[in-house]
Amino acid sequence: MPDGRGVNAIARDLGISPSSCFNLVKTLAAERLLLFDPATKRYALGPGIAELAQPSRGENILSAAAPAMRDIADRFDVACGLWRLAASERLILVALSESVAATRIHMVVGQRQPLYAGAAGRAVAAATGASHSSIAAGIAAVRWQENPDIEHYVTELETTRRRGWALDRDQLLRGVTSVAATIGTADGAARFVLSCTMFSGQHGDDMISAIGEATREAAGQLTRMDRNISNPVAPG
Repeated sequence: MPDGRGVNAIARDLGISPSSCFNLVKTLAAERLLLFDPATKRYALGPGIAELAQPSRGENILSAAAPAMRDIADRFDVACGLWRLAASERLILVALSESVAATRIHMVVGQRQPLYAGAAGRAVAAATGASHSSIAAGIAAVRWQENPDIEHYVTELETTRRRGWALDRDQLLRGVTSVAATIGTADGAARFVLSCTMFSGQHGDDMISAIGEATREAAGQLTRMDRNISNPVAPG
């Protein structure tokens, strides 16, 4: 659709109702897969399509992360997730490894959460150097079960940068603790986050620190892998 299509035309082509189509194209526009022209009320293909046409980086990250995620999940009895930063300023769970424990935290690939929520959000905020105003607006948009104080949140980001992993204990979800570390890409951006989620009280502080260090180490290995793929050394 080089000149774009309106919602009604797209709905007819897909055989769905205009209301369902409207929700669908709004979501695709938020992910930059479609562009909306307010003057013509039409949608056209967006720049995100180019990213889908070159999926090797994401596929390499998913493939490389799987063994490390499985090892961490089994070793520490946690749910280990890989999150991708979406253009809509949300985190999307793209891969998950769970322990074999009978009681586990329910997580589903494809679920989303606000950009600065939980440990994953703190890891992103620390890595991107988000401004005070952006952080304040971002955490205000999260449905916390225990609202964090903005100044304390900012102080936590300094700790996150120093040790290389973030922590959320009972704030996003009461009774749930998570740690997370960002995976940097060749251009220095943080586009993926590795997280570990567990029940609060399941592990003591020393073990949580060990999980955080294991998460940081795995994220660092994935960062180096991505940079080597994106900037291969020429034989010589």
